[in-house]
Amino acid sequence: MIRLKSEELQPGMVVARDVKNIDGMLLVPSGCELSERQIGILQAWGVTELEIEASAEQAKAHDPLAQLPPGLAEKLTADLRARFWQPDDFGPVPAEIFKLMLLRQARRGLQASQP
Repeated sequence: MIRLKSEELQPGMVVARDVKNIDGMLLVPSGCELSERQIGILQAWGVTELEIEASAEQAKAHDPLAQLPPGLAEKLTADLRARFWQPDDFGPVPAEIFKLMLLRQARRGLQASQP
């Protein structure tokens, strides 16, 4: 499963989780194969991103941590843990912040390693 921005959606992609509007109304059910019309409806409703079913190859292609050179992901994780106060006591919110910061660092590492 990968998370894509609505601009990246293409017809034929399969929705991994129900997509609902702010009022809880179902826009697209999970397992539905997206059509051009449904993508337009999602964008009209202001859906900015959603989860799509993906193969292992597709998931790896969208994971910046998996694309880093060997050892760099561990180094980034260790450096980031050193900046966190009590990294072993993560609750759900700090854990999500840590994950987002790690992904951001991974994207920067990929950009720096590309010519």
